[in-house]
Amino acid sequence: MHEGAYLRGSWNAVDGFVTITSIVLLFAHIPETSDALQSLGSLRDLRALRPLRMISRRPGLKLIVSALVKAIPSVLNVVFLSMILFLLFSITAVHFLKGTFQACSGDVFNSLLPEQIEFLVSPTPWNELSSLQQKWFENNVCKGFLVDEITSQYICECWGADWKPTQAKNFNNVASAMLTFFVLSTSENWSEIMKAACDATGPGMQPIINNNEIWIAFFILFMVVGSFFLMNVFVGVVIDNFNSMKAKLGGDFLLTPEQKKWMEAQKTAKRVGPIRILKVPAQPVRRICFSIVRNHYFEGFIMTCIVANALLMAAQHFGESTQQLKTTYVVSELSTVIFALEVAMKLMAYGRAYFDDNWNRFDFSVVVGTVICTVVQVLVANSIWTLTMLVRLMRVTRIFRLVESSSSIRAILSTLYIALPGLSNISSILFLILFVYGTMGVHLFAKVALSSDIDAHANFQTFGRSILFLLRVATGESWDHCMYDLASNVPGCVNDPPYDPNMCGFGNIEGCIPLNGCGNPVAYLFFCSFTVIVAYVMLNLTVAVVLESFATCQEEEEDSMLVPELLEEFQYKWAELDPMATGFIKVDKLLTFVHKVAPPLGWFGIPLQMPQFFRYTRSLHLPLYEGELVQFRDVVMAMTREMINTTNNWALTDESKLGDDVKKTGGASNRKLTEFYAHEYFAARYLQRRVQNWLVRK
Repeated sequence: MHEGAYLRGSWNAVDGFVTITSIVLLFAHIPETSDALQSLGSLRDLRALRPLRMISRRPGLKLIVSALVKAIPSVLNVVFLSMILFLLFSITAVHFLKGTFQACSGDVFNSLLPEQIEFLVSPTPWNELSSLQQKWFENNVCKGFLVDEITSQYICECWGADWKPTQAKNFNNVASAMLTFFVLSTSENWSEIMKAACDATGPGMQPIINNNEIWIAFFILFMVVGSFFLMNVFVGVVIDNFNSMKAKLGGDFLLTPEQKKWMEAQKTAKRVGPIRILKVPAQPVRRICFSIVRNHYFEGFIMTCIVANALLMAAQHFGESTQQLKTTYVVSELSTVIFALEVAMKLMAYGRAYFDDNWNRFDFSVVVGTVICTVVQVLVANSIWTLTMLVRLMRVTRIFRLVESSSSIRAILSTLYIALPGLSNISSILFLILFVYGTMGVHLFAKVALSSDIDAHANFQTFGRSILFLLRVATGESWDHCMYDLASNVPGCVNDPPYDPNMCGFGNIEGCIPLNGCGNPVAYLFFCSFTVIVAYVMLNLTVAVVLESFATCQEEEEDSMLVPELLEEFQYKWAELDPMATGFIKVDKLLTFVHKVAPPLGWFGIPLQMPQFFRYTRSLHLPLYEGELVQFRDVVMAMTREMINTTNNWALTDESKLGDDVKKTGGASNRKLTEFYAHEYFAARYLQRRVQNWLVRK
C-alpha cells in the first residue's frame, strides 16, 4: 500500500471493519433460504461494535486507546506468567480434587436417619453390613450390590436421592481449574472454594466438614501469589506502560526539561485571577458588621456551629425520646437563625461584593433554601417528609464550608479538579465498553431462563437492565455465579427460543410465559474479558489518573519555579492598583506595579532605569486594550515567562511544542484588543516627551 492508503491508518482500519460488517449484516434481515444466509445471522452481534467509531473522532479517547494498544506487548508477558502460574496450581488441584465437589442432596437425603447419613459418608460392602443396615435396602433395586468399590454416589443414587455438584466451579479438568483460579484471583468467593476443598474426601464420596485442612495453606498461597502479587503486577504494568506511552503520544517527550518547567509555570499562572480588596464601609452599621465578620473569632464560631449542627444530626437515630427530639429541633432551628444572621451581616458588610465569593454564594443558597423549606413546613398543617429531608440535607451541606479552612482538603479537591479531564476521557471509554458489552449481552442472553443470580432485577432482557447489571459485575459482586448461570442449561430449556412479548420479563403481564432459553458457553469469554478490561484495566487507570494528579501537584509544590507565595503577592500588589478586580490597569501604572512585586517575579528594591525598563517591557510583549489598559493574565504570564528565561538563562524559541492550552493567555475579555503593545506605547511616550522638551528649549 502507498503512504496515503486508507488502510495504513489503524483507526481507518477499525472504521472500515465496522462499516463493512454493518453492510454485510444487512443480508441477515433477508428471509433465510439457505445455510449461507442463516450463518450471517450469527454475525449480528458485531453490530455492537459500531460505537467504537466514535473513538477515532475524539482525540482524548484516541490517545488513551492508542496508549493501551501500545502497552499490549508488555502486558502479554505478565499474561504469559499468569497462565504458567494458573497452570501449575491447576495441575495440582486437578490431581487431588477432580470429581470431589459433589454431594448427596434433595428431599430424600434430608429425610435420611443419622445412621444412614453416617453409612453414606463411609459405605461398606454388602457382606459386611449388619442386618439392620441391610434392611435399608429391602425395597431397593440395589439390594445385594456386588460392585467392587462402594461410593457415596452409588449409595445416594440407590436410595433415590440426588447426587449434585456443591459448586459451579470445580477442578475436574485443567480448563475448568484455570477458569476457577482466574475467578479466585479476583478474590470473588474464594473462601467458599477453600471450604469445599477442605471438606472433599475423594471422587464420588460424600464431603466431610474440615476433612483435610491442609488445603487452607494451598489456597492462601494462591491468593498471596496469584491475587495479591501477580494481579497487582499486571495492574502495575498496565498503568506504567499507559503513563509512558501517554507521555510519548501526548507530546511531552518533545520538550526539554526547561520547557516543561516553563509550561508548568504558565499553567500555574493561568489558574490565578485578580482579587478584590474589600473597603471598610462608611456607614456606622455596615462598619460594625464589617469588623465583626472580618474577625477570625466570628469565623471560628460559625465553623463550630456548623460542626455541632452536623454532629447533632448524625446523633439522630430510631427510637429517640421525646426530649431528645425537642432538643434536636430547637438546636436545629437555632442554627438556622445563626446562619441566617451570618448571611445578613455579611450582606450588610460587603454589599454586592458578597456574591463575588463562591463560598458566599453557596452559603446564601443553602440558607435561603433552608428558610423557605422551614416556612413551608410551618404553614403546612401536615409535615411533608420529603420537605423535612430536604431541610436536613441543606443543613448538612454546610459542612463543606470546612473545606475553605482546611488547606489539605483544598489540596485534595484541587487534585481531583486537575484529574477531571483525564477522568472524563476514561469515563467515556468505560461508557463505550459498557455500551458494547450491554448490547452484546442483550443479543446473547436476553432469553436465558432466570435462576438464583439471574433474576428479575439482574439480567440482560433490556438494554437499561444490562447496563446496571454490568455495573454490578464491574464491582465484582457475584460475577462468577452470574457467569456460570448464563453458561449452564436448565432441564427442559430451549436453545435460542423465538421472541415472544408474552414472556416474563418482556411483557410482565399476569400469566406470562416463563423464560426457558438455554445458556450460552460464550458467557465464559464474555464475563472473563469484561472483568479483565473493566475491573483490571479501566478502573485501575482511574486510580492511575488520580495518582498522577497527586504527583503533579506534589511536583509543582516542590520543584515549581512559580511558588504559590509569588502568585499570592502578585495578586495583592495588583489589587492595590485594581481594587475592584476588573482585571485591567492603566499601562502607565506598569512601572509602579513592577517595582511593587518582589524578585524574582518583579523588581522590588532593584534600581530600574528607563532604558532598562523599555527593554523589559519589550521582552514582556504585552498587548494593549482599548483605554490604554493591560490585562492581569497577560501580565502575570509574561512576567512568569521572563522570570524563567532570566533565571535559567535561556529563551523559549519554539512555542509550537507547548500546545494551544499553554500559549493562549487569560480568558475572554469585554475589552477590545488593540494592535499595539506596551513597549510601543512607552516608546511613543518617550519620543513625545523628547520632542516636547526640544520644543520648550527652542
